Amino acid sequence: MWMKDIADYLWVVISAMIVFLMQPGFMALETGLTRAKNSINVAIKNMSDFILSVAAFWFVGFGLMFGESFHGIVGSSDYFVNFEQDDWKAAFFLFQVVFAGTAATIDSGAVAERAKFSTYLLMSFITSAFIYPIFGHWAWGGYFYADNAGWLQQLGFLDFAGSTVVHSIGAWVGLSGVIIIGPRLGRFGKDGKANKIRGHNLVFAYFGVFILFFAWFGFNAGSTLAATTKIADIIANTLISASFGGLTGLFVSWKFSKNQLPEPESIINGILGGLVGITAGCYYVSEVGALVIGIVSGLVVYFGTLLLEKLKLDDVVGAIPVHGFAGVWGTIATGIFIQESYLLEFGMTRSNQIMIQILGVTAAFVWSFGVSFILMTIINKFFPMRVSSSYEEIGLNIAEHGASTSIFELSNSVRNIIEHKNFKNAEKIEVEFGTEIGELTDYFNSMVNDLKEKEEMAEEALQSLHHMAVTDGLTQILNRKNVTDALEKEINIAINYEKKLSILLFDIDFFKKVNDQFGHLAGDQVLVDIVKNVSNTIRKTDYFGRYGGEEFLVIMPKTDLETAYIFANMIREKIEKMIWDFSKGYTITVSGGVVENAGEDLNKMISRADSLLYCAKEKGRNKIVK
Repeated sequence: MWMKDIADYLWVVISAMIVFLMQPGFMALETGLTRAKNSINVAIKNMSDFILSVAAFWFVGFGLMFGESFHGIVGSSDYFVNFEQDDWKAAFFLFQVVFAGTAATIDSGAVAERAKFSTYLLMSFITSAFIYPIFGHWAWGGYFYADNAGWLQQLGFLDFAGSTVVHSIGAWVGLSGVIIIGPRLGRFGKDGKANKIRGHNLVFAYFGVFILFFAWFGFNAGSTLAATTKIADIIANTLISASFGGLTGLFVSWKFSKNQLPEPESIINGILGGLVGITAGCYYVSEVGALVIGIVSGLVVYFGTLLLEKLKLDDVVGAIPVHGFAGVWGTIATGIFIQESYLLEFGMTRSNQIMIQILGVTAAFVWSFGVSFILMTIINKFFPMRVSSSYEEIGLNIAEHGASTSIFELSNSVRNIIEHKNFKNAEKIEVEFGTEIGELTDYFNSMVNDLKEKEEMAEEALQSLHHMAVTDGLTQILNRKNVTDALEKEINIAINYEKKLSILLFDIDFFKKVNDQFGHLAGDQVLVDIVKNVSNTIRKTDYFGRYGGEEFLVIMPKTDLETAYIFANMIREKIEKMIWDFSKGYTITVSGGVVENAGEDLNKMISRADSLLYCAKEKGRNKIVK
């Protein structure tokens, strides 16, 4: 345990608070690079994995990492950390626990948009309590107690602020998750081609990177664990590496991307790659070394991302290339670019230092990837780590938390309109006044209401047109085409299923006299009133239509000739008893013919009924002939 003065306390505690800003930085980055339907899930994950990692690290992680060493492999004391007798332990714990939170949250972005919340939290707990602390002991075990170094630290492994200890460990756990959980729906086509799934808010992602950029100054410079003048060199190296990493991402994507334009994701991941890359050697390398580390980190991240696509591994935010590949490069590069003065101080040759650095990154990969892959495979067998395809489609905001956003509700409403090809199912969306999405939602609601009204008017017009097409304009019963279509359908049913079918064809006797004597308006009224009378007489299963002029057709399905004849006479008698406004004593009669289908077609059946109709007229009218 080291003795510290008040300046060291202040520096470490302030640095811990700055590093804490990495959590909102990662949240904003991941939220911006994912789709809106998963944004709330991302925020909840980033908050939950941090508070869970604090608990896990306090319970057991701190002791495994910094407790009294058991043969350089694992700490064996300081579980359930007690600060009562040691203020420096409290400051040291604060700084180290935010590092643990960083390691635990890296895999969140890799498996975003399809991992179950419950199993994700389980893996975050295992990372914070077990995977990260044990490797941390190997590399940093002597940071709290003197003569307590882990086996890698004893060999001379250098990772000043955690390119490998923090970032690669988190990335390799994320790699296990990406392999076991699989890619998002639609990420890769059947032909294996990678499809771009755009994040919903790149501006928010850039905001997250600005926060991370600032927090990294505390992350790297705070790792001095003392307020020394070396802080300025560390921050300068961090700034240089990140800047040249971002520039590399900018120009490489400008040159090699499909559109040959500077890709926004490549720029921010280049910056993050430069930050991760310099984290191991920020204390030991010169500004030139920092520059080269940043440039190569940008290249490693860009082409590492392409490699993952070729392997059909879906890393949503590029966590594996940024934290894993750039972390490996930065750790090895520490041995390549370490200044001679430090080699002399450590009694190392450059080649030996490089070999030890390679050993360290290899041990980190074997440990973190191996353990996490085995554990995730077991967990996935009994408790599937991936949400169902239906949950993935509706989004984890709703599926995992019952939460939603205005933009998601808006997109969901638009999708329903497209799928159903109408506005009937479009629900009104609650408006968030004073926001851009609120204004858009308000416009959408107004547009939907307007279109609903127009659609209702169009439907009414179509119904009116349909009614006009199938009915007679004056009497409002079936017109000739539709009543004969109905008869043809019933004939086919009768023949195919051996059912009875009869028809009545009748017309009004001396109808011309009505028009001549009382006028055409009276004639029209006769037609309308007779139709009403007949419509009230026939059954619901019968059809009634105007066959032409004053001639009408009644179709009686499942009715034999004798029954149809009775119905026909009932119709005739009721018409004969009708009273007319234009002449109280005037009587109007009808004549008709009734036939039963005998297996003939429509024309022959109507022809027989028509012949009987004329027979009824010849016999003196006001008769039904069968």
